[in-house]
Amino acid sequence: MVWLVFYGGVGEVGGNKVLLEDEDAKIFLDFGVSFAQMGKFYSKPFLSPRRKEGLVELGVLPPLKGIYKFDKFEASFDAIVVSHAHMDHAGFLPIIKEGIPVFCGETAAIIMDAFTKTGRWMIGKEGRRDGFKTFRTGGRLKVGGVEIRPFHVDHSVPGSYGFVIHTSEGTVAYTGDFRMHGAKSDLTEDFVRAAEEEGVDVLITEATNISNAYVSSEWEVKEKINYIVSNTDGLVVAYFASTDID
Repeated sequence: MVWLVFYGGVGEVGGNKVLLEDEDAKIFLDFGVSFAQMGKFYSKPFLSPRRKEGLVELGVLPPLKGIYKFDKFEASFDAIVVSHAHMDHAGFLPIIKEGIPVFCGETAAIIMDAFTKTGRWMIGKEGRRDGFKTFRTGGRLKVGGVEIRPFHVDHSVPGSYGFVIHTSEGTVAYTGDFRMHGAKSDLTEDFVRAAEEEGVDVLITEATNISNAYVSSEWEVKEKINYIVSNTDGLVVAYFASTDID
Protein backbone atom coordinates (compact mmCIF):
# COMPACT_ATOMS: atom_id res chain seq x y z
CA MET A 1 0.00 0.00 0.00
CA VAL A 2 1.18 3.53 -0.84
CA TRP A 3 0.88 6.24 1.82
CA LEU A 4 1.19 10.01 1.47
CA VAL A 5 1.60 11.89 4.75
CA PHE A 6 1.79 15.68 4.84
CA TYR A 7 3.94 17.00 7.69
CA GLY A 8 3.87 20.55 6.33
CA GLY A 9 2.90 22.67 3.36
CA VAL A 10 -0.87 22.30 3.83
CA GLY A 11 -2.86 25.42 4.65
CA GLU A 12 0.33 27.51 4.71
CA VAL A 13 2.92 28.96 2.35
CA GLY A 14 5.90 26.60 2.17
CA GLY A 15 7.11 24.35 4.94
CA ASN A 16 6.75 21.37 2.60
CA LYS A 17 7.50 17.96 4.09
CA VAL A 18 5.63 15.22 2.22
CA LEU A 19 6.34 11.59 3.08
CA LEU A 20 5.72 8.99 0.38
CA GLU A 21 5.85 5.43 1.68
CA ASP A 22 5.64 2.46 -0.67
CA GLU A 23 6.54 -1.06 0.47
CA ASP A 24 10.37 -0.91 0.70
CA ALA A 25 10.76 2.87 0.25
CA LYS A 26 10.22 5.85 2.58
CA ILE A 27 10.89 9.08 0.70
CA PHE A 28 10.40 12.70 1.72
CA LEU A 29 9.51 15.22 -0.96
CA ASP A 30 11.21 18.36 0.39
CA PHE A 31 11.99 19.05 4.03
CA GLY A 32 11.47 22.75 4.45
CA VAL A 33 11.07 25.30 7.23
CA SER A 34 7.57 26.48 8.07
CA PHE A 35 8.01 30.21 8.57
CA ALA A 36 4.63 30.40 10.32
CA GLN A 37 5.63 27.77 12.90
CA MET A 38 9.15 29.17 13.36
CA GLY A 39 7.75 32.66 13.77
CA LYS A 40 5.74 31.60 16.81
CA PHE A 41 8.91 31.04 18.83
CA TYR A 42 11.90 32.57 17.03
CA SER A 43 12.91 35.76 15.30
CA LYS A 44 16.06 35.60 13.21
CA PRO A 45 18.68 36.95 13.83
CA PHE A 46 17.67 38.00 17.34
CA LEU A 47 16.27 34.74 18.71
CA SER A 48 17.36 31.38 17.28
CA PRO A 49 16.95 27.79 18.54
CA ARG A 50 19.59 26.82 21.11
CA ARG A 51 18.76 23.11 21.01
CA LYS A 52 17.70 21.36 17.83
CA GLU A 53 15.64 18.95 19.97
CA GLY A 54 13.53 21.91 21.03
CA LEU A 55 12.19 22.20 17.49
CA VAL A 56 10.49 18.83 17.93
CA GLU A 57 9.26 19.67 21.42
CA LEU A 58 7.66 22.89 20.12
CA GLY A 59 6.08 21.20 17.12
CA VAL A 60 8.22 23.03 14.57
CA LEU A 61 9.63 19.67 13.43
CA PRO A 62 7.55 16.48 13.19
CA PRO A 63 8.31 13.88 15.91
CA LEU A 64 9.98 11.31 13.66
CA LYS A 65 12.55 8.69 14.68
CA GLY A 66 15.61 7.93 12.59
CA ILE A 67 15.81 11.11 10.55
CA TYR A 68 17.47 13.84 12.63
CA LYS A 69 21.16 14.08 13.51
CA PHE A 70 20.31 14.66 17.16
CA ASP A 71 18.20 11.53 17.67
CA LYS A 72 19.72 8.21 18.79
CA PHE A 73 17.96 5.97 16.29
CA GLU A 74 19.39 4.46 13.12
CA ALA A 75 18.37 6.09 9.85
CA SER A 76 14.92 4.80 8.94
CA PHE A 77 14.21 6.84 5.80
CA ASP A 78 15.57 6.08 2.34
CA ALA A 79 15.85 9.47 0.65
CA ILE A 80 14.86 13.12 0.57
CA VAL A 81 14.16 14.57 -2.87
CA VAL A 82 14.35 18.37 -3.00
CA SER A 83 12.42 20.41 -5.55
CA HIS A 84 14.41 23.65 -5.18
CA ALA A 85 16.76 25.59 -2.94
CA HIS A 86 14.36 27.80 -1.00
CA MET A 87 14.38 27.54 2.79
CA ASP A 88 10.70 26.66 2.97
CA HIS A 89 11.46 23.53 0.93
CA ALA A 90 15.03 22.69 1.94
CA GLY A 91 15.83 24.65 5.11
CA PHE A 92 16.00 21.69 7.51
CA LEU A 93 18.41 19.59 5.42
CA PRO A 94 21.45 20.39 7.63
CA ILE A 95 19.91 18.50 10.56
CA ILE A 96 19.06 15.37 8.54
CA LYS A 97 21.16 12.28 9.33
CA GLU A 98 24.13 12.05 6.99
CA GLY A 99 23.29 8.46 6.05
CA ILE A 100 20.05 9.53 4.36
CA PRO A 101 20.78 10.55 0.74
CA VAL A 102 19.48 13.92 -0.45
CA PHE A 103 18.69 14.33 -4.16
CA CYS A 104 18.40 17.71 -5.89
CA GLY A 105 19.10 19.43 -9.19
CA GLU A 106 22.68 20.34 -10.07
CA THR A 107 22.04 24.07 -9.75
CA ALA A 108 20.24 23.62 -6.43
CA ALA A 109 23.27 21.71 -5.11
CA ILE A 110 25.55 24.61 -6.04
CA ILE A 111 23.25 27.09 -4.29
CA MET A 112 22.96 24.98 -1.14
CA ASP A 113 26.72 24.42 -1.03
CA ALA A 114 27.00 28.22 -1.08
CA PHE A 115 24.61 28.37 1.89
CA THR A 116 27.05 26.17 3.80
CA LYS A 117 30.14 28.18 2.83
CA THR A 118 28.52 31.49 3.77
CA GLY A 119 26.60 30.32 6.85
CA ARG A 120 23.22 31.13 5.32
CA TRP A 121 21.30 28.07 6.54
CA MET A 122 18.58 29.00 9.05
CA ILE A 123 19.25 25.87 11.13
CA GLY A 124 22.52 23.92 11.28
CA LYS A 125 25.01 26.21 9.58
CA GLU A 126 27.48 23.33 9.14
CA GLY A 127 25.42 22.02 6.22
CA ARG A 128 25.75 18.45 4.98
CA ARG A 129 29.08 16.61 5.01
CA ASP A 130 27.69 13.98 2.63
CA GLY A 131 26.70 16.61 0.08
CA PHE A 132 23.97 16.01 -2.48
CA LYS A 133 23.18 13.51 -5.22
CA THR A 134 22.22 15.51 -8.31
CA PHE A 135 19.87 14.97 -11.23
CA ARG A 136 18.81 16.66 -14.44
CA THR A 137 15.54 16.90 -16.34
CA GLY A 138 14.28 13.57 -17.64
CA GLY A 139 16.57 11.48 -15.45
CA ARG A 140 15.41 8.49 -13.43
CA LEU A 141 15.96 8.06 -9.70
CA LYS A 142 15.37 4.64 -8.17
CA VAL A 143 14.64 4.39 -4.46
CA GLY A 144 13.55 0.87 -3.64
CA GLY A 145 10.71 0.07 -6.00
CA VAL A 146 9.86 3.74 -6.58
CA GLU A 147 11.00 5.56 -9.72
CA ILE A 148 11.18 9.35 -9.66
CA ARG A 149 11.48 11.42 -12.83
CA PRO A 150 12.48 15.09 -12.38
CA PHE A 151 11.35 17.75 -14.85
CA HIS A 152 12.29 21.41 -14.70
CA VAL A 153 9.79 24.15 -13.84
CA ASP A 154 10.09 27.93 -13.80
CA HIS A 155 10.42 29.55 -10.38
CA SER A 156 12.19 32.57 -8.91
CA VAL A 157 15.21 30.44 -7.96
CA PRO A 158 17.04 28.55 -10.73
CA GLY A 159 17.31 24.78 -10.63
CA SER A 160 13.66 24.18 -9.68
CA TYR A 161 11.94 20.88 -10.46
CA GLY A 162 8.68 19.02 -10.27
CA PHE A 163 8.55 15.23 -10.07
CA VAL A 164 6.59 12.42 -11.65
CA ILE A 165 6.76 9.47 -9.25
CA HIS A 166 5.89 5.92 -10.26
CA THR A 167 4.83 3.77 -7.30
CA SER A 168 3.49 0.24 -6.97
CA GLU A 169 -0.08 1.55 -7.02
CA GLY A 170 -0.01 4.44 -9.46
CA THR A 171 1.72 7.65 -10.46
CA VAL A 172 2.05 10.79 -8.34
CA ALA A 173 2.98 14.23 -9.68
CA TYR A 174 4.55 16.73 -7.27
CA THR A 175 4.94 20.24 -8.67
CA GLY A 176 7.19 21.85 -6.08
CA ASP A 177 6.87 25.62 -6.60
CA PHE A 178 6.21 26.86 -10.13
CA ARG A 179 5.03 29.94 -11.97
CA MET A 180 3.70 30.96 -15.37
CA HIS A 181 4.44 34.68 -15.09
CA GLY A 182 8.24 34.39 -15.17
CA ALA A 183 10.82 34.73 -17.91
CA LYS A 184 10.90 30.99 -18.59
CA SER A 185 7.30 29.86 -18.35
CA ASP A 186 8.06 27.32 -21.09
CA LEU A 187 9.90 25.26 -18.45
CA THR A 188 6.69 24.87 -16.47
CA GLU A 189 4.84 23.96 -19.66
CA ASP A 190 7.46 21.24 -20.26
CA PHE A 191 6.64 19.75 -16.85
CA VAL A 192 2.91 19.82 -17.57
CA ARG A 193 3.42 18.01 -20.87
CA ALA A 194 5.73 15.44 -19.27
CA ALA A 195 3.22 14.73 -16.50
CA GLU A 196 0.47 14.29 -19.07
CA GLU A 197 2.60 11.88 -21.10
CA GLU A 198 3.62 9.88 -18.03
CA GLY A 199 0.02 9.62 -16.83
CA VAL A 200 -0.84 10.88 -13.34
CA ASP A 201 -3.22 9.41 -10.77
CA VAL A 202 -2.55 11.85 -7.91
CA LEU A 203 -1.45 15.50 -8.19
CA ILE A 204 0.24 17.37 -5.34
CA THR A 205 0.47 21.01 -6.34
CA GLU A 206 1.38 24.31 -4.79
CA ALA A 207 -1.59 26.62 -4.41
CA THR A 208 -0.10 30.03 -3.57
CA ASN A 209 -2.17 32.73 -5.32
CA ILE A 210 -4.44 30.07 -6.82
CA SER A 211 -7.72 31.85 -6.08
CA ASN A 212 -8.55 35.09 -7.87
CA ALA A 213 -5.06 36.53 -7.47
CA TYR A 214 -3.38 38.85 -9.96
CA VAL A 215 0.37 38.39 -10.14
CA SER A 216 2.49 40.87 -12.09
CA SER A 217 4.73 39.33 -14.71
CA GLU A 218 8.47 39.68 -14.32
CA TRP A 219 8.44 41.93 -17.39
CA GLU A 220 5.94 44.25 -15.68
CA VAL A 221 8.10 44.33 -12.55
CA LYS A 222 11.14 45.22 -14.67
CA GLU A 223 9.26 48.04 -16.38
CA LYS A 224 8.07 49.45 -13.03
CA ILE A 225 11.60 49.35 -11.62
CA ASN A 226 13.02 51.04 -14.71
CA TYR A 227 10.39 53.78 -14.41
CA ILE A 228 11.07 54.38 -10.71
CA VAL A 229 14.85 54.48 -11.13
CA SER A 230 14.77 56.71 -14.21
CA ASN A 231 12.48 59.19 -12.44
CA THR A 232 14.47 59.36 -9.21
CA ASP A 233 17.27 61.92 -8.83
CA GLY A 234 18.69 60.65 -5.57
CA LEU A 235 19.83 57.32 -4.18
CA VAL A 236 17.78 54.21 -4.98
CA VAL A 237 18.08 51.36 -2.49
CA ALA A 238 16.93 47.92 -3.64
CA TYR A 239 16.69 44.65 -1.72
CA PHE A 240 16.54 41.22 -3.33
CA ALA A 241 16.48 37.69 -1.96
CA SER A 242 19.90 36.16 -2.55
CA THR A 243 18.60 33.15 -4.48
CA ASP A 244 16.04 34.94 -6.65
CA ILE A 245 18.38 36.10 -9.38
CA ASP A 246 16.21 36.40 -12.48
